[in-house]
Amino acid sequence: MKYNKLERMSSLIEWILLFALLATPIMTVLGTWSHLLGGSDYLQDQLINALALEGDKVLNGVPLTMGEATATQQAAPATSVSDYPLGLGTRLLATLVMLLPDLVFMLILWQLHQLFRGYRHAMLFTFSQIRRYRLIGLLLCASFITEIITTPLLHIVLTLPGPELHGTIKISSSDFQLLLAGLIVSALALVMREAKQLADEQQLTV
Repeated sequence: MKYNKLERMSSLIEWILLFALLATPIMTVLGTWSHLLGGSDYLQDQLINALALEGDKVLNGVPLTMGEATATQQAAPATSVSDYPLGLGTRLLATLVMLLPDLVFMLILWQLHQLFRGYRHAMLFTFSQIRRYRLIGLLLCASFITEIITTPLLHIVLTLPGPELHGTIKISSSDFQLLLAGLIVSALALVMREAKQLADEQQLTV
């Protein structure tokens, strides 16, 4: 009875994870190209954000240069959005950059799907399942990196057609929370592996 309940719950979660896996890139692409459907132009907004930071270089929103602008900075002509045309090639490249975090997230969803598939077949505490936990932890750490580099990469791609390249790295506390979650899951997988080996050795001894 309990196994049937576990099988039903695992099967349901598998389908939910598959739906999320397929929906993730579709939602990103629709959001990136929403201007074709009459919505706001997301990439144009990101370009405006990138150009808004062209004065003082910033890190986490804090200017790295203080005081009055130098004569060179004052003499430099101000750039405008019209100097950075968003052609089809730029938009396609920007879409690929936007899909970078989705790729890592989809890999996490796939590992979770395989994890619950194992649960559906009563594989509760095996080395293969433990390896999936370890992979999920590593992918969470990889997600921390992609979250940091996606925005500056996107800004660089969007400003490629213009006279200057722009990009700003911002790190928030939520990014570090993601890294911490990945490290915790990785540590949990390591403990589970050691516990599994100890249990197997004790069973062989008996």
